[in-house]
Parts: sequence; structure tokens; C-alpha cells
Amino acid sequence: MEEHGQTPTNTCNVCEVELELGTNWTRGNKKKFVYFCRECDNAKRRANFLKQKAREIGDQTLKKYNGSKDGYVYIVTNPAWPEWVKIGSAMDADSRCRGYQTSSPFRDYIVVYRVYTKDRLAAEHNAFEHAEKLTDRHNEWFRMSVGQAKECIQRGL
Repeated sequence: MEEHGQTPTNTCNVCEVELELGTNWTRGNKKKFVYFCRECDNAKRRANFLKQKAREIGDQTLKKYNGSKDGYVYIVTNPAWPEWVKIGSAMDADSRCRGYQTSSPFRDYIVVYRVYTKDRLAAEHNAFEHAEKLTDRHNEWFRMSVGQAKECIQRGL
């Protein structure tokens, strides 16, 4: 076997089986200084193939998600900031709220209002415009009551 670094390698880097050129180890691997038996190399190739397929499926799903306009415009509150409400949009408001919960040790974000619309992004944008006329804004959070936020959403639909 060839030396890799300072240590002679004659076993598989993964399962430590004895490597024998031509039986459980290929010359292609020898040229690359890759010391994997055929079984571990095949497992690695399967894993890489599955990762690639998962990426492709994820990309396709993301494109479909981004291409879909329908969904919800919603209002989220948190008792830590009683004077502020968040106006947002998502295909699934409850799922989005569960995502917020990871940033709160008390898991106290609440979806207090949601309305379905054919174009959630346009409705959210319009609600933002109405809300900005009334109060302070910090990203998607507005200093206003839930009632005021509902009015802004209704005007934006």
C-alpha cells in the first residue's frame, strides 16, 4: 500500500477492513489516496446520491412554494411586548408561529387573527402600508392594538 501522510494505510478508513488491491479495493481509489473498501465506497456513493436527490426535491418544493400566492395574512402577539403586534403572511400561519416559538423560552407567541387570501404577499404589503400610516414600525412589528391591525389587514385585502 501507499503511504498517506506519515502512516502507511492498509485498512479501510471507515470499517478498518484489510484492503487488498483487486479484491475489495480499486486502483481508482489508489490514485486518489482514498482508502475505502468497495462496500464503504458504495455506501458513500449511495449517501451522496440520496443527498443530491433530497436537494433536488427541496429545490422543486421551494419553487412551488414561492410560486404559490395564496395563503394567510395573520397577526401574532407576544405578552412580552403587549403594545406590539406582528403582521405577516404565510401559506400556513400556525406553522409559521411554531417557527417563532423556538426563539422564545416561554413559547408564548400567539396567532390571534388570520385571514385567507388569493395573494398573501400583496395583502401583507397593503396591510403594512396602512399600518405605517398609523404608528411606529420595526420590521414586521407595529406598535398598535390587535383591532387596529385587523383593520389594516381588512383594508389591504
